[in-house]
Amino acid sequence: MLHCPSCQTQVDSSANVCPSCGWRFNTSSGKPGPSIVRPATRPKIQCQVDLAATVDRTGSSERFQSGIPQTYEMIVSQVKAKAREVKCWLGSHGDIDEGQDFIIHTDAGTPEQAVEDIRKIPYGGGGDAEEHHLDAIESLLSRVPWTADPSRARGAIIAFMTADTKPAKSGISAAALGKQIKDKGILLYLVCEPTPTLQNLASAAEGLVFQISNNPDPSEMQKIAAQLAASIVLTVAGGGTVPMTAPA
Repeated sequence: MLHCPSCQTQVDSSANVCPSCGWRFNTSSGKPGPSIVRPATRPKIQCQVDLAATVDRTGSSERFQSGIPQTYEMIVSQVKAKAREVKCWLGSHGDIDEGQDFIIHTDAGTPEQAVEDIRKIPYGGGGDAEEHHLDAIESLLSRVPWTADPSRARGAIIAFMTADTKPAKSGISAAALGKQIKDKGILLYLVCEPTPTLQNLASAAEGLVFQISNNPDPSEMQKIAAQLAASIVLTVAGGGTVPMTAPA
């Protein structure tokens, strides 16, 4: 017998899927999949987090279809453990030139709903290797009703992407989009195959870049929740925006 790393239910060692929560075990290695690190119980920060994410759903992301929801669930569980409330917006994007428009799957939903929805995103299609990542992030920036008062809520965007990005249809550059994100007081996290353009986007937004993987490192995902928590604490204490650099 073993314990499911997601819900702690006792599961037969030969099981592929947890019968309680649906966690999929890494059957290729014969070992359980990566566990979700659950922090020690602490008083929650009395601030809301507006958490928006987009997933590249083209065929090039299919090889990461197990890692993307695992990574997202790790992040959401960490943020949920620290914030008073978490509202989730989850979208997916593809190649606009091939008719794959940006779609909203979760609209101001709960973390649980967003985790369920990200597991259902189908992957496929796309034209060139490059996709419309900038358009998807720009869509989140404009569509999400971000809470304006930084003493009440903190906003963050997470983008799961493979390959490089095509130019935005609006004509905005990666650096200009990153500056808009920073000026709006929103934190940016890119879980991607790093490219110079995406690095420019993150740099201008003072965001963080993580390598996309089917075996996400829980300690790396903790950095996102830790930065968000530190940002919220400083914002509430100071009544204004704060530098978006990762805590030491």
